[in-house]
Amino acid sequence: MKKLIPFLFAWMLILMASCENPNKSRAFMDEGSKQLLRYSNFEEAEKLLTKAIRYDKHNYEAYYYRGCTRINAKQYSDAIADLEKAVELKPDYADAYFNLGKTYYLMNNEDKACEYYKLADQYGRPNLEDYLKRCN
Repeated sequence: MKKLIPFLFAWMLILMASCENPNKSRAFMDEGSKQLLRYSNFEEAEKLLTKAIRYDKHNYEAYYYRGCTRINAKQYSDAIADLEKAVELKPDYADAYFNLGKTYYLMNNEDKACEYYKLADQYGRPNLEDYLKRCN
């Protein structure tokens, strides 16, 4: 029985650490986006944003910013997965659609890029005229 108590205590700590915590998620997301936008520290930003997602699997902004980080790191497939998750969680997220378009454009898939640029426009993303000129 004495050996079982430390095991149960350790198990409870693991369970508590894996529970969703939107406040912790927000804190990691804010710091990660700051590392991305202010300092262009992509590696640190990705780590922090991954922690934000770990604490809240529904934090669409964390997926969005991690997707942006991965675009900058030229990890296009991973960026697409994150940005698609962001729009799955928030279907009217115009900036995520725009960055999906940007990612597909960087991958030389103009048809798919245009599809997402049009969705970004539909959901209110401003200043898309130059991007939409390429689309027919």
